[in-house]
Amino acid sequence: MKEEIFRISKNIVRAKALRDMASERLKDIKNEEKPYKIVEQYYEVIKELITAIMYSEGFKTLSHIALIEYLKENHSKPFNGEEFITLDEIRRLRNDILYYGKKVDDIYLKNKEEKLKAIINKLFEISDSIAF
Repeated sequence: MKEEIFRISKNIVRAKALRDMASERLKDIKNEEKPYKIVEQYYEVIKELITAIMYSEGFKTLSHIALIEYLKENHSKPFNGEEFITLDEIRRLRNDILYYGKKVDDIYLKNKEEKLKAIINKLFEISDSIAF
């Protein structure tokens, strides 16, 4: 997986823009009603925050799997194993939504939403501690 992560110059401006976009997207979720769109948006928030963290530390990847691996290898302390399983699960689910038209029911969202919010809060804390 390390070969999919590239060293780049730190880019705090881009990192902040991604963090701001994630923050805006998170606010917009409140207006969404369809569970599959909410799940998709939570994943986008997570992806943008991890990408922001990577940019602020001088790394980049085009792989969504590598994003999670980077987080696990470099910022695992605030997370537990179950949260990394949830991250990979939502990554796969977002892929199924986007490319195969999979629908998500209310039950999935009710069972996972608090976990996703907790992960997102931890990612905001990490990004705040790095560069913002």
